[in-house]
Amino acid sequence: MEQRPSGHDVPTGAEGGSAAGSPGAPAPEPSHAERVRTLVAAQARGTLSTLAVDPAGYPYGSVASYALDVAGNPLVFVSRMAEHTQNALADPRASVLVAEPVPDGADPLASGRATLLGDLEQVDDADRAGVRDRYLAAIPTAAYYIDFGDFTFFRLTVRSIRYVGGYGRMSWVDAEGYAAAEPDPLVDAAAGIIGHMNADHAEAQVLFCRHLAGRPETTSASMSAVDRYGFELIAVSDAGRAAIRLGFPEPCATGEQVRAAMVALVRKARAKATAAG
Repeated sequence: MEQRPSGHDVPTGAEGGSAAGSPGAPAPEPSHAERVRTLVAAQARGTLSTLAVDPAGYPYGSVASYALDVAGNPLVFVSRMAEHTQNALADPRASVLVAEPVPDGADPLASGRATLLGDLEQVDDADRAGVRDRYLAAIPTAAYYIDFGDFTFFRLTVRSIRYVGGYGRMSWVDAEGYAAAEPDPLVDAAAGIIGHMNADHAEAQVLFCRHLAGRPETTSASMSAVDRYGFELIAVSDAGRAAIRLGFPEPCATGEQVRAAMVALVRKARAKATAAG
């Protein structure tokens, strides 16, 4: 069997290839367990795959809405008539694939996705009321069929996770680390922050790249991600595109804290620009 490569073989300077971040210590960033927990918590629909009863043993994929329990295990509400339900009753081994939304015109393979592998089993009657509340909070439209007699709750008890966060960012994440991780507090605010920075503060992002990330050749830049620890930019120059990460002075839990951190970073970048002449 051919040995699996440990990284992508891409041109220097290309997006996802060699890219310097802030000079000195690497910028802080979420662990892969935190990234997966955030990704899964931000969505409510994935691809549920079970092992088919007929034709036996083949992977069977279907779309499923889900909620999460306190440990991040997906909770699905399924009809006993469904193929995936019958498959799970015969063999509990299953997975749920969750992917980030892809902005218009963006490369889908640059977005994050996670496959949660585990055992899909019926929820105990003693837990049903709590699971029902969680599911309705995540999927309000389920209210009209939540009491159908042929439907039942299943829980995917996660055993392992494969995470791919775009080009060159991937790993297996252990279930214990995933369960202990917390979703990023900026998960609901991130899209608004990114949109605001790209629409109204393009000049500031070029300053960040030139004077905080050591890329003086940058001609334009756009924010691609933000989390409690920092943010990521795509820097464009005559040499091509490069991914850059910069950290906040302190972790941010709210949009207002991000705004204050950005103001401080702009002042720092402008001071360095002035000093450089």
